[in-house]
Amino acid sequence: MIIFLGFIYSCRTEKNFNILDFGAVRDGKTLNTAAIQKAIDECSKTGGRVVIPKGVYLSGTLYMKSNVELHIEEGAILKGSASFKDYPDNKVTYKNAFTHFEDGKLYANKAFIFAENVSNISFTGKGTINGSGDSPEFNLGNDDTSISRSRPCMLLIIDSKHIKLNDLTLENSAYWLQNYLGCEFLELKGLKIYNQSNYNQDGMDIDAKHVLVEGCTLDVDDDGICFKSHDPKRIVEDVVVRNCKISSNCNAIKFGTKSMAGLKNVSISNCNIQKASADPIRHWQKTLKFIDQPITVISGIALEAVDGGIIDSISIFNITMKDVQTPLFIVLGNRGNKPMGDKNFYNTSAGNTAQQAVGKISNIQLKNIKATSHSKMASSITAFPGHYIENITLDNIAFNIMGAGTQQEAITPLIENPGAYPENRMYGLAYPASGFFIRHVKNLSLNHIKLSVRKPDYRSSIILDDVLGVNISNVNLPVPEGNTAAIGLKNSKNIKVINPVFKSENQPLIQLDGTAEPEIAIAGFKKYKGWLTSL
Repeated sequence: MIIFLGFIYSCRTEKNFNILDFGAVRDGKTLNTAAIQKAIDECSKTGGRVVIPKGVYLSGTLYMKSNVELHIEEGAILKGSASFKDYPDNKVTYKNAFTHFEDGKLYANKAFIFAENVSNISFTGKGTINGSGDSPEFNLGNDDTSISRSRPCMLLIIDSKHIKLNDLTLENSAYWLQNYLGCEFLELKGLKIYNQSNYNQDGMDIDAKHVLVEGCTLDVDDDGICFKSHDPKRIVEDVVVRNCKISSNCNAIKFGTKSMAGLKNVSISNCNIQKASADPIRHWQKTLKFIDQPITVISGIALEAVDGGIIDSISIFNITMKDVQTPLFIVLGNRGNKPMGDKNFYNTSAGNTAQQAVGKISNIQLKNIKATSHSKMASSITAFPGHYIENITLDNIAFNIMGAGTQQEAITPLIENPGAYPENRMYGLAYPASGFFIRHVKNLSLNHIKLSVRKPDYRSSIILDDVLGVNISNVNLPVPEGNTAAIGLKNSKNIKVINPVFKSENQPLIQLDGTAEPEIAIAGFKKYKGWLTSL
């Protein structure tokens, strides 16, 4: 995969515009909206840098303009007002599924820093932007109500080009921290993000083309790095993420939801994933069964195409995870959303017609991934009957798994649930496989996979259900308890198994269920009586 990123910034910085010269007061109490906005407006006339010097500056909504660099010096804090009255509704001309709703009204259109249809803007310095997300006025719960969606994003940048954020600390947003909708040429480098004060506190939400995210540290309650596609006519593509540390209570790296057009040509590499430093809301060990430590990440990597878009040509490599419930979660579903603009756009009830077309997931490569998991929800790659995920390669994967699966869990089938909200627990809290559950997939390669369990487990390591075309090579699998096979094959065809490592000579390596024995070709394995069994 070759991804070209043409970042060109032309913000002129010959002239500085210090906000103190425009009447700003650095006491953390005076509302400085007018003074800071005046500095931005003046700067935009010629281009240059708006300087926020050391101190605490309280402000309401600020409107970024083209050719402006907002430079927040070390020791400076740009702090959002704690009151709704300082965040007006913003007219958004770019139609998208984040701000435009089926009742014809705009929601989620307030922001601390807002921009639409601008170019060449940057946010730099060693200072801090704080969104006052812990304000009692913003304590409105999850964003499943219109009033909760009225909380201000910290940064809401729409339909804009050449955007750069470098080295800042971003913290404590009231709603989404940084949301880039329909943008192009976006660079996020060296950011330090802490977001643990409210609901919906993602680290970054990216709906953009030509993106570089590099060297960022995130510690957030919600998803870490999240890719969205809110416009069915505008795909997200040409994205590089590298050298980031992501701590999350939800999904660390997530594609979707709201993948309406979709995402393609994305490379993610050299990232570390772990639990968040705090757990103010989720408490997974108390609210879910079978979680073996207090704070966990839901899924380390989640690819979710459930709203009609594609996920194509994705490369993820050199990833280390710990504290995750589920290392990998890949799902093709169909929530029944209608095309944007339809009055029933969000209606997922039975009988809903004129739905978005079912999306597609294909050409996914995952390589050099290590993980330690803490639940009975295995990594999964699943579609639904009549639809397939295609061309998936997993190479050099090492998972240390919690285990503890029971005999009953080993034989309990997973439901089909294509209309559900996509999450690892959409199929239940205990999967019949300990390592991988893979269903409705074409052209799958599992190479150099090593699985180990910390607690005795009766479940198969790998279950393949309706998988057509499989190459399994150099897998190293634990021996399950009882007489369970290491690999379960159900209704699958064209299977090649090469050089498996399975340290047993009396327990089945493979169990067939609706899969004919001639569909299996095996090499590099010393067969013994009972190595292959059928239901």
